[in-house]
Amino acid sequence: MFRTAGVRHRWVMGCVSGAALLLGAGSAVGTPPPAPEASPAPAVASPAGELLVLKVSAPNMTVQELADYLQANGFDLLEARSGNALLVQGDQVTVAALQAAGLRVKTQERLTPTPTRAPAGAAPDAPELAAAASFFGGYTSISQIEANLATTATTYPALTRLIDIGDSWRKVNALPGPHDLWAMCITNFQAGDCALAPGSAKPRLLVMASIHAREITTSEVAMKLISELTSKYGVDPEITSILDSTEVWVLPDVNPDGRDIVELGGNAPYLQRKNGDDVSGGACSNPPTASNQAGVDLNRNNPFKYGGTGTSTNPCDQTYRGVGAASEPETQALTQLFGQLFADAKGPNDTDAAPLTTPGALITLHSYSNLVLLPWGWTTTLSPNNAGLRAMAFRMSYYNGYRTGTGPEILYGTTGTTDDQSYGTLGVASFTFEIGPSSGTCSGFTPAFSCQANFWTLNGPALLQAAKLARQPYTMALGPTTRTAAVSAASVAAGTSVTLSASANDNAMGSASGSIGRPATQRITNAEYYRDVAPWNGGTAVAMTATDGNFNSTVEAVRATVSTTGWSVGRHTIWVRAKDLSGNWGPTQAVFLTVT
Repeated sequence: MFRTAGVRHRWVMGCVSGAALLLGAGSAVGTPPPAPEASPAPAVASPAGELLVLKVSAPNMTVQELADYLQANGFDLLEARSGNALLVQGDQVTVAALQAAGLRVKTQERLTPTPTRAPAGAAPDAPELAAAASFFGGYTSISQIEANLATTATTYPALTRLIDIGDSWRKVNALPGPHDLWAMCITNFQAGDCALAPGSAKPRLLVMASIHAREITTSEVAMKLISELTSKYGVDPEITSILDSTEVWVLPDVNPDGRDIVELGGNAPYLQRKNGDDVSGGACSNPPTASNQAGVDLNRNNPFKYGGTGTSTNPCDQTYRGVGAASEPETQALTQLFGQLFADAKGPNDTDAAPLTTPGALITLHSYSNLVLLPWGWTTTLSPNNAGLRAMAFRMSYYNGYRTGTGPEILYGTTGTTDDQSYGTLGVASFTFEIGPSSGTCSGFTPAFSCQANFWTLNGPALLQAAKLARQPYTMALGPTTRTAAVSAASVAAGTSVTLSASANDNAMGSASGSIGRPATQRITNAEYYRDVAPWNGGTAVAMTATDGNFNSTVEAVRATVSTTGWSVGRHTIWVRAKDLSGNWGPTQAVFLTVT
């Protein structure tokens, strides 16, 4: 019955059925938690039907035990945490159900009402495809996302390939509103690039969005990434260097059936999390509510560690895992794509580490809570590649400022997830971004579209850093980050010398409060530059010096005098990189220099 932000739909029965599923014998009810030491703190009363973010705790349970209980019983557990309390989205019916279970409940936030719009007239089990380019104040509709991908492929044929990687559940079942699943490969295209086969000449970064349909921010970030890469190639030296040497694969929406349901709410989007698979045969609430909806959670349906903590067996619950591992066509398409893009670099045992030289990286975009999560999600045991994974996570969170750690460390444990699947089976360095704050103006699954500009400002640089680290993430992330590379003049006559400067920073790692395991920093010991031939292509290194005369700090300003004598007329690329005390070279930063 809820769509978003305090808006109530006319189908009141949704709330009633949601409550029945939470408390009735027909639901997947787990063992009730022990009675709290004191009476539950009541949530502040709110108008009937208002959507709330609730802070839920149980003194006699661990955070993981509480998370398991909430998910097994169909509560809409948000991907956010407040100390030892977890956040649940719901209404007064949810409050009553939580308190009846003996849990402490406080209202953290009332979600701001938004204008309503009458539904398009189609129920979620037979969606109408909207022709509108946008909805809810500017968000791109799924039909327009697909159209924009096609237009981009036509506009930038030398940089892009648009590839159909599979079908949505509705298409597989020949139902109205079918979708293909689209991936865009972006690179300065050379023969053999963008092939659906591992062992590519270029390293690959895969960015995927909207596996949870209601997390509409993530598709906007993914489409912005495509736009930035294609429009700034040949203009921005970093983007040009990335696309000359790397394949960036972007999947802007891997749950289009679910997205159709979200968009049926118009200016009050339905909070549909799962795909369109109505396993329940119509027993779930229609239209969807915050705690009762049809579909399978595609981020609990992966084969690796399928069916464990953080999942539900109730088809109407938000974390319903499906009838079996990889039961959904969307999951099948994704797991197949992982194997087509990345060679299997990991042994069969959970304790087998991928080689330090393993290329490739994957980032799955979610919302919300301002987190960067690394494997494992399924256990508190550290992964065998923990050092490299954690270093890369903190290198990215340096840019977006997000809290960093594994799910069990800073959120809660989960199983059957995308990042554990790609890392656990193939050894790919894999991460989850939770985009958007846990409270305030730009929090929630459907923040005002104006929030997107800031989300990109924070996450655009983090994604570009990931693209550079994808060459060899487990070692390059250990090395210093090079920033502010510049030449004293962008264009000079042949034979003129310029000053090349940069900052080598081994301390360039996220430092958000609550982060776990921030790597130790080391002093910089060396810096060098390359001209026209990058280090990965066998270029010649030229030493740089510390501006203060000594390499004796974790952050060093470095410089070199570059003579253009003998250089050809035209634009040249210079790459700068630095090394730490342990001998780890970090990723390069590129700068252009034009000789006239």
